[in-house]
Amino acid sequence: MQAAILMAVYIVTTIVVQLIGFGISQVVSTQWPTAALTTFLLLFMASFGVAWPLAVRLAEMIIRAAGFELETEQSAGGSHRGHYSR
Repeated sequence: MQAAILMAVYIVTTIVVQLIGFGISQVVSTQWPTAALTTFLLLFMASFGVAWPLAVRLAEMIIRAAGFELETEQSAGGSHRGHYSR
């Protein structure tokens, strides 16, 4: 359930950050038309990295506000050891 909340928040956050990046690239295109495409592509790619930490924080706030405890353990339950460990 918490993973679904995180993914939904990430999708929404990514869309919002990309819309902001698109707006910035439109402003750049009015002043420097030759830099508009580069600006758009840089902001488009950066939006995925920027949106993830924001989505994690927002999802944590949503989960806590709903009264649930955060699931923070890895899928191996903390007992996972590398293939070569002894």
